Amino acid sequence: MEQLPSYPRLFSFFAVGIALVLLGALLKTQHAQAASWLILAGLSVQAVAGMLLVYRFAKSRQPEE
Repeated sequence: MEQLPSYPRLFSFFAVGIALVLLGALLKTQHAQAASWLILAGLSVQAVAGMLLVYRFAKSRQPEE
């Protein structure tokens, strides 16, 4: 079985994505140049972490053969 990140590590990646989105939203209200990139990076991190969370959960639910 391939090695997947642990649940706490995946949740911390998800939290980093949330922080990037919040920082990007805060900078967006200030009309900063990099705000859109921060939001895009944060949402991308959240998407990858979310897919890995779902995949890890689905793999743990399958019976070992």
